[in-house]
Amino acid sequence: MAERKRAIQLKFYVTEQERTLIEEKMKLLQTDNLGAYLRKMAIDGYII
Repeated sequence: MAERKRAIQLKFYVTEQERTLIEEKMKLLQTDNLGAYLRKMAIDGYII
């Protein structure tokens, strides 16, 4: 098996309400890949 493209794992905790909001935003973008969505938001998202 080939090595992973991304070798570093990051973890964080969210509340149930935060998880629901993330899932709702993912539905708006029509994606079900949580890892890809979180990576994209962490790198290209807005800072509040």
